[in-house]
Amino acid sequence: MDVLDGVPRTVLGYPVKTRTQVVMTFLVPVIFETMVYIVLTTADVLVSVEHFRNGNPSWGWFTLSLIWLPSVVCFCAIVSTPERWPEQIGCDRRTGQFLFKNIAILLLFPLAALYRFNRRIFWSIEALFHDKGSYGRAQSIAKILETSPCELYHFLQAFLQAAPQMMLQLYILLRDGTFRNYDTVTVQVVSVVFSFLTMATIITTYQRFESQKVVGRCYPWSTSEQATCRRKELLRTTSTVESALAQTPSIAPEIDPVVPNIMRNFYSRYGSEFEQESAGTAGEGSIGPRKTLNVDAINFNREQSKGYRDPYVNFTDDAKLEISESDTVDDEGYKSKMLTGRSVSFKVHDTVHELREMDRYLRSTEDLRNVTDDSDDEYLKPDGFDAVPKRPAPPTPEAGVFHRVSIFRHMLLHNAENFIKEKVPRLPQGMFDHHPEPTGKPARKDQTNESDQTDGDAISLPSRRQTIVGLEQDDMAGKSVLFVGWVMFLLMRMLSLSTFYVFFPLFFWMLCANHYLLMIACIVYEVRMHEKLERYFFYLFLAYMYVFSLLEFKIRFIHVRWWYIGYIGIVLLENVAMLVVWCNLGSFESWWFYFLHHTIIVSGVLSLMCFLFYYAFLRAKDKVLFVNETA
Repeated sequence: MDVLDGVPRTVLGYPVKTRTQVVMTFLVPVIFETMVYIVLTTADVLVSVEHFRNGNPSWGWFTLSLIWLPSVVCFCAIVSTPERWPEQIGCDRRTGQFLFKNIAILLLFPLAALYRFNRRIFWSIEALFHDKGSYGRAQSIAKILETSPCELYHFLQAFLQAAPQMMLQLYILLRDGTFRNYDTVTVQVVSVVFSFLTMATIITTYQRFESQKVVGRCYPWSTSEQATCRRKELLRTTSTVESALAQTPSIAPEIDPVVPNIMRNFYSRYGSEFEQESAGTAGEGSIGPRKTLNVDAINFNREQSKGYRDPYVNFTDDAKLEISESDTVDDEGYKSKMLTGRSVSFKVHDTVHELREMDRYLRSTEDLRNVTDDSDDEYLKPDGFDAVPKRPAPPTPEAGVFHRVSIFRHMLLHNAENFIKEKVPRLPQGMFDHHPEPTGKPARKDQTNESDQTDGDAISLPSRRQTIVGLEQDDMAGKSVLFVGWVMFLLMRMLSLSTFYVFFPLFFWMLCANHYLLMIACIVYEVRMHEKLERYFFYLFLAYMYVFSLLEFKIRFIHVRWWYIGYIGIVLLENVAMLVVWCNLGSFESWWFYFLHHTIIVSGVLSLMCFLFYYAFLRAKDKVLFVNETA
């Protein structure tokens, strides 16, 4: 397995080198995330300090609590997970070390996050100094991809710190009399801007995480044992398209099992006669009558075979007699023509090249697919072997076409059966049972494999395969466009909510509550009540995330297009409604609100254009894995 498996190998359709993969996938994103995290944390601390200085302790404590909230939730999630605790139950040394480590991360979470970012930067640079396929490159990539609880903290920071912090600071900025202190306004603006960047980064990273997870991606905060087991299980139970095509039987003429059966029948019927005659003539020392076949390259050329003539047409009878008398018998017991080399004996005189030519000639006839034991004489009779075929030979198709057609056919059959099983109630028993029913007569041991060794009457076709369709990760161009789109989308959403809250706080909470309940209803309908109980508690938090953005996280969307079209349509409708209401019914005189009015419209249009461009040209391709039947 390649250490860069799952990492995009192309940018805008053009293949890139492995060092470019490392730079674009690991080094550049982690440097950007590190800078955004440092600025955001520093700006939030300065905002809380400014609120205390300005005599607003409530805003200061609320801002400070939002900084600690992701770390506290991350600590609770790690401690409440039994898989993360040491194996031995009780208060031993390892248990104490586990608790001390997580408490230290809780208290010193900025240092822990910076350590994680710097570690990834170091190993990303280290990977650039090693060649492709080397041990050092593999170890460096493994260090970059190793899991850490700090990744969970970074994920929670976007929705527990950045989102509410953004809403709070925008509300304070839009209130009357907030532009008196220049220092406070500056750090608030910086905090809002980098909160946008933090949320857009996390949303872009985990946008289609569940579809990517089913084909190999793991949670970056899971334990190393869980990640290893997940990769091993995926490798054991699935196979890629390339390996499946290599193992799938083909109906192409190059590997058709009919031809070897026909050749076996031919040798079984005529080989014994050749052996007896060759042995008899060798023992007597005289040359007697024998059965030969004229095999030459011209016999296998359809165009030239029509005008083929006897090679001895220009020879006189005396010359033919001299040629026949010049035959010699070698030590191995077979005869060869010294002058013409036209006659070929089927005992030893059949060289590899001639056998391949005969094999290709037999494959090129179109009636061999339905040949039976009674029809072998028509094609394999030695006396008429040189005759021109009655029907022209069809062109030999390429094997790859049959591979793709057969696999596509099996996928359609499998999807149709699954659709019928899900939609049609009370199906007849055994309707989709593809195994033959027992007839009541026990088969003998010597007859168990007779059906597998056909005599050319049947053609072996590949069986249906169950497939897993996931999604590959986006390349650098796709991530960049998607990132800009989500920045514009969040800007439109946050400005609409904050401005509407300034004028109509009661209707703001009513709108958010209705949106939240609608998202819960959609999530419950999507999972169809088939998930575990602990998942439902997470869905309450997931519905809160859907107030700001949409993520395929922890649940896999069955109808992906309807989810995204419906969500973006609902959010645009809400934003337009809020914009119309506060512009017409709100009382304001500052030019700042007119500027916000135009900013909301422009950002909404730009985000929609980025999403459409990404979906049309840059979206990641589907990744298909075949389920191994033996797993």
